[in-house]
Amino acid sequence: MSKSVRLSDELVEQAKQEGDLFHRSPPQQIEHWAEVGRVMESVLSYPAQARVMQTALRKDLDAALSVVETAKGKRRAKAVIARTSGRYSRGK
Repeated sequence: MSKSVRLSDELVEQAKQEGDLFHRSPPQQIEHWAEVGRVMESVLSYPAQARVMQTALRKDLDAALSVVETAKGKRRAKAVIARTSGRYSRGK
């Protein structure tokens, strides 16, 4: 069941722009971001979460997020997960 939620115009516009790159509608892009956040929050240690939150408060977050789905971004994410959680295995 879907629910209506109020979102800022800025977030919806960012979701539209980013979603266009990956052929997602704004709601699909926001759901994608939410899922990524859920996964990352569950696997990162508290110190790593704190660093992510500090980054989120900086204006360069958009620049950081723009590389998330690139090959370089995926390699960096895997390295951080491996270093901070011990739950990541190279075979997956």
